[in-house]
Amino acid sequence: MIRNTYIDIAENDLQYLESVLKTGNTFYNQLAVQCQQVAEKFLKGYLDRTVLEEDVSDLLRKHNMKKIASKLNDMHPGLKLDTVGLAYLTDFYFDARYPGDDFYTVSKEEFEKCLSIMYDTVEKLKSLD
Repeated sequence: MIRNTYIDIAENDLQYLESVLKTGNTFYNQLAVQCQQVAEKFLKGYLDRTVLEEDVSDLLRKHNMKKIASKLNDMHPGLKLDTVGLAYLTDFYFDARYPGDDFYTVSKEEFEKCLSIMYDTVEKLKSLD
């Protein structure tokens, strides 16, 4: 059973992504979106866990990983989350999922960049434990 926290849900999403990758799946749009979801939930989880004396509910309701990462970087100067990479990853949340002028087909190389940004983010956040 998954506990009802951002971090527990993020861990479950990461395990799901890793199990899908083991199958050789090449649906890069969906994989990139999953990377974005894992990174976002970990960021929100650590923000929710570490910011106790300030209302961060607005950040928790939105999908702006760059702002969340900047807030965490301000609180933990040694963290050095990649805000540029996270802004790149954020674009896939909508652009790889929905039709329209901004729809985008993700290449293998772009997915690998998404995966790298996600793992970098997760590893840095877990260093706070």
